[in-house]
Amino acid sequence: MNAYSRLPPTANTAWLKTGEHHDLPISDLAAYPLLQQATAVWQTSIEANGCLPARLDPLGLPRDLLPYVMLLDLEEAGLRARLRIRLAGTEVCAKHGREMKGLTTDDFFHADDANAVVTAALAVAQSRRPSLARRSYITINDRMWSYVRLILPLSRDGKTVDSFFKAADPASMRSLSS
Repeated sequence: MNAYSRLPPTANTAWLKTGEHHDLPISDLAAYPLLQQATAVWQTSIEANGCLPARLDPLGLPRDLLPYVMLLDLEEAGLRARLRIRLAGTEVCAKHGREMKGLTTDDFFHADDANAVVTAALAVAQSRRPSLARRSYITINDRMWSYVRLILPLSRDGKTVDSFFKAADPASMRSLSS
């Protein structure tokens, strides 16, 4: 049960400013077969060349997952980092009501939630390991969503994490808006 599921459909949710982020053990991937398959593609790429991949072959990914995929580039400006969307699947764009390519986390999240998303990505960059989490959030246009997401670290030089593969599990995607 998420924080918003207890609210009646007609509840005034304007007081909600940010979402929730709950890390899940990576061992829970088996409950999300599409995310598990994407992780297997990532792992196979590492095993094939011995370093982090710069990208994942879309032909190896589950077709049903592609509309829920984002490729994010890490941008660091001084002491502040942000994520810029290089690619967003059709369902990601539909959920946000517009094309997402080129936008940053600051463009579609409230400030506190944008910071939480960037912090999670930076933890993935530091660990160089996949991250699984349940997310509930409110977009900048006050739409509420909940889903389970996977973030996989990517690297153009094979060493330094500078981008991410992010996918939302389609079966877990829920609108929390009335």
